[in-house]
Amino acid sequence: MRKAGFIFIILFIAALLSCSDEMVSDTRIAMDTLVAVSLPESSKELIDDVFDIIYETEHEISPYIDESYISEISRCAGVHAVAVPHDIYTLIKSSVEMAYETDGVFNPAIGPLSSLWALGSEDARVPESDEIEAVLPLLDYTSIVLDDDEESVYLSLPGMALDLGGAGKGYTADRIREFLKDNGVERAIINLGGNVLAYGKKSSDEAWRVGIRTPDESGGIIYSVEAEDMCVITSGVYQRYIDEGGVRYHHIMDSSTGYPFDSDILSATVITYSGTLGDMLSTTLLALGSENALLCAAEYGVRCVLVLEDGSVIDSYSPECQIAVMEE
Repeated sequence: MRKAGFIFIILFIAALLSCSDEMVSDTRIAMDTLVAVSLPESSKELIDDVFDIIYETEHEISPYIDESYISEISRCAGVHAVAVPHDIYTLIKSSVEMAYETDGVFNPAIGPLSSLWALGSEDARVPESDEIEAVLPLLDYTSIVLDDDEESVYLSLPGMALDLGGAGKGYTADRIREFLKDNGVERAIINLGGNVLAYGKKSSDEAWRVGIRTPDESGGIIYSVEAEDMCVITSGVYQRYIDEGGVRYHHIMDSSTGYPFDSDILSATVITYSGTLGDMLSTTLLALGSENALLCAAEYGVRCVLVLEDGSVIDSYSPECQIAVMEE
């Protein structure tokens, strides 16, 4: 993770503590990012349990952990189906449904392409065009076979691989929310590296205020939204990328071309109750470009905040308000 990401989390926690001395916070590395968990003093003994949920979920769905269900499904591509726990099956099914609804703009079968580019890792590179052409047939989400009775997943083409990076953190936020509800926690704020669960209210008469970071190396805040029992989830071209030959290649890939989507959006933030939906939509909206993103957000009934490459911010709750907020 770049330094700016750590600065953002530190600022996030500092702002939280300055406005409420009743919250207890902890930060740890998980899901390849810095995670911040803040609970009321009366519930501070649950912080370890929240991190356990995060670590457990990562172990279940990360394509980079050999023992995960996702890795097992990918290893068995073209061989046989793999039965998975109900929650994991539901997550995969939701991801596949989103792929169909967006005509593949969101694509959980992106695994072979993600591995090829390896953005966010020490092995990140711009692949050769023939390498990309070779994996394109493996990105076919229609070749993901789901069996609702067995709750099993089968990738029918050898070499296919799942990657739920566009839904995993949101799904984790949903799991944490259920845990907090079950344990009687009234308020909390969880930052999963740009995926924020604003649980409950900050106080009896005040919602949480969540900052949206500037999509550059400064790590500052460009805009903020109020959120009450909502997930505020951002996808940005600044999160994982590689610069080569004067071109920046970001991690949100177009499975029809094998290259990053060409979009006028630098970051797309979705504010909605479901973390899983919000995570998938933030990726989708960025890929679609601003005009289609607003239409898509309206179709799903979610609020979105778009930071555009011309330095303006569009909040779908005030579509007539396009504010230039970044310096030239």
